[in-house]
Formats: sequence, structure tokens, C-alpha cells
Amino acid sequence: MSPAHLFTIVLLITGAAAASEFFLRKVYRKRLQKVADEWGMSYSPLDQLRLTPRVARNFPVAGAANIRVVDLIYGSDCDEYRYVFTAEYTAGVVSGKHRVLRAGTFSEPRDRTGSGGEPLISLASKNLPLIEQYRTLSPRERAVERSMGSSQASDGPR
Repeated sequence: MSPAHLFTIVLLITGAAAASEFFLRKVYRKRLQKVADEWGMSYSPLDQLRLTPRVARNFPVAGAANIRVVDLIYGSDCDEYRYVFTAEYTAGVVSGKHRVLRAGTFSEPRDRTGSGGEPLISLASKNLPLIEQYRTLSPRERAVERSMGSSQASDGPR
């Protein structure tokens, strides 16, 4: 096989992989948009509200690094703003580092003058597919949990 043929094959495989990644990402974003519509909230694939610094300061996983917020679902309800998002972060030490995607949520009062506190971030179970993690963090599900007096769904020590 000539180098030109090999190069062409590599380019075709790379192009096919990029096209499939683009298509799958588009389908995933449509699913999240549908979830946001069901909840009566808005969806943004990027962190246009600049939540990443606040999430990183209060992230409930010890040792998490390079935290990034993406696929943000947000909205307001009566007296609070609610955010549901994907937190991408690096976990592990030295040789066992790996990238993790988990759905997380927090809310804050609409009137932030009196609170002054940092948000309490809850993460969904890492054993679920990401779209199902979002569904477990539904504002309705969270309201039911609060009314029943259950604790936040954040992770404990690792």
C-alpha cells in the first residue's frame, strides 16, 4: 500500500469519527433540550451564566480538578433560581487520573442580598447514564425530597 493510500484511509476514518461524534452530540443536546422543555426551563450547551467558578469552589468531590460546567438547564421558580448541569472533572491521583462526567444541581435565592452563602451542590448517582442523572435531579423530584425531609443527594467522602 502506498503512503498516499494510507494517508487517504486515515483521513477518511478520522472524518467518519468526527462526523459521528458531531451527530451523537447533536442528538444528546436535543434530548437535553426536551428535558428542559418538560421542566419549563431553558437549556444552554455552554456555561453562559458563568457558573464554573462557583461550582469549582464548592464541588463535593474531594480532589476533583479541572472542573468545567456544560449542558446547563436553568430557570426560576417562585423565590429561587435552579441550575442543573454536567460537571466535567478530572478525578484520581498521579497515575489513575480519568475524566468524569456527572450531573449536578444547586439553587440559590432570587434575592441574594441576605444569603451571602455559597451554593450547596448535589451530584446525581454516578452509576446512571448521564441523561438519567439529569432526570433524578428534576426540580419536581427535588421538591418532593425536600418536602419529605430527605437529605441532599451529594456524595460523601470517597
